[in-house]
Amino acid sequence: MTSGNHCWLVAISVLAACSSSSGDPAAHGKVVLVDRGSQALLASQLLSVNGTYGAGCRERTGDWSAAIAIGATRDFDELSVVLNDTTCVLTLTELHTMGGGRIVAAPAITLTTSYQATPSSFLVPVEFYANARLSAVDFASDFVLNILYSDDPRLAAADVVASFAVAESSVTAAAVPAPNYTLDVTGLSVLTDVNDIIQSVTGSIGLTAGSVTGQRYVVLNGSGLILYEDVDAAYLAAASSALMGSIPAADFAASLLTVDLTGAPTVRTLIIANTVEGVASYQVFAITFHEPA
Repeated sequence: MTSGNHCWLVAISVLAACSSSSGDPAAHGKVVLVDRGSQALLASQLLSVNGTYGAGCRERTGDWSAAIAIGATRDFDELSVVLNDTTCVLTLTELHTMGGGRIVAAPAITLTTSYQATPSSFLVPVEFYANARLSAVDFASDFVLNILYSDDPRLAAADVVASFAVAESSVTAAAVPAPNYTLDVTGLSVLTDVNDIIQSVTGSIGLTAGSVTGQRYVVLNGSGLILYEDVDAAYLAAASSALMGSIPAADFAASLLTVDLTGAPTVRTLIIANTVEGVASYQVFAITFHEPA
């Protein structure tokens, strides 16, 4: 198989409450596919996913299938779960690929709202690795089955969320007040692989304006900016962006992707400037990213 560190995500949406043969409302499967790479096993070669219903599933027993490719023939009856059946446990047992047929998961994946700590292998006749999770297990509404797969088992391992802390300060030029925003980092998501290496940075940092607002900002590597002249010099040396009410993840992603957080947190500094007639005062946030607990 072609080597390389690539991974893909298959999102299987289980949608649309319908009537089952028993008359109880049920959710039926529809597939949404996102292709993140190009390796020996392509997203287009995944036809369907198979699994089993647990003993606690109401009016459901045996095997189920959910199509991935449009028009794919399922091996078993379509996946459906009686609405609000919180005792139903689904298990992923196989992936059906083009040319490879039904490839068994070793081990089978019990589906919860989290990826398993280690991926399952699919070894015959094509070697690849996969992991899976559900968006919800109460089956109270539409839910999504996400399948992450790769030729590299490290990239199919469970993503984990890095933690981060924020320290705030401000430096003021004479007669120009410093901005006094409140920072909300709950909208920023930083995911690492099992080796604590950052794989993705998404979302945004929210800002709530205080009595003094700013006009532009920069995000810098590192920390330790305390004196006004140091903050001012760092800000002026960087390319600033207009402040629009939040700080997008893209401002952090370029410098955080592939950073190893193992035992060594990394810091990024956000500087917000209030400039009046060419004189600026600054609010400074040092945001520290830690390895997952």
